[in-house]
Amino acid sequence: MREILWASFLLSAASYLAACFSFLTQARRRSPAPAGPSRSRAPRLLEAGAVLQFIYLIVFAVMDRRCPVYSLHSALGIVSLVGVASYAVLSRGRHLEALGGFVAASAAIFLVTARALAASTPLPNQRWLMAIHITSNLLGGGILLVAGCAAAFYLVNERRLKSRRVLGQGPKLPPLESLDTVVHRLLWIGMPLLTIGLLTGRMVIQHTEVITVGDTFRAALSGGSWLVLMAVLVLRQTSGWRGRRPAYATLAGALGIFIVIALYVVRALLGDGL
Repeated sequence: MREILWASFLLSAASYLAACFSFLTQARRRSPAPAGPSRSRAPRLLEAGAVLQFIYLIVFAVMDRRCPVYSLHSALGIVSLVGVASYAVLSRGRHLEALGGFVAASAAIFLVTARALAASTPLPNQRWLMAIHITSNLLGGGILLVAGCAAAFYLVNERRLKSRRVLGQGPKLPPLESLDTVVHRLLWIGMPLLTIGLLTGRMVIQHTEVITVGDTFRAALSGGSWLVLMAVLVLRQTSGWRGRRPAYATLAGALGIFIVIALYVVRALLGDGL
């Protein structure tokens, strides 16, 4: 069992890194890559890495003998898998190679970071409520992190177009229209999940005996990120808000979510669990 665990871990990391290199190679081509096996190599490597990581998480959960959502190690893996799946679904028919390279690199980083964490963390109180809270946050957070990446690429590409930089002088970035559509759809999918996570988080806090300053800060940052992203979604639906400003707002909200995840990682590395 341990051999399967390590083999799936190493092969998954290798697949993600190979996918990142392949995506970036495609993005740097001055002319579109020809259709066929060479063009589909990067997505296939990314999907292979996700399948291998899924196997790794299952084997780890069996060896750990508990629900994966109660382990930050497995939680980070779920976030990266959700991000990869979101990209795989929304990138079909769009030239999002540069974004794919970032998603692949992020998945590899999440995989290696999770492996560095302590495997055992204490089981929380209100286990059913915590399971809903953690699961919805993981799914919503993974999707919205990809939305933030797409917003960042939107801003970079817009700056290049405004400066009239020749596209052949740098990596080929995704079209603005495709990135705008991807961000909007990811917000629609991720925000309901993040909302459930915030509501259940409030219920969890009410049953918590000791609330630390770190808990308060993470809750405030999560709530602020939710407000920013919800404002982007509402203003787009009601006022047709598009372009650079919503991209900046989406990036800010996604960065807030990323900081919350990073704080959980730091807390786990210090030995304080979830």
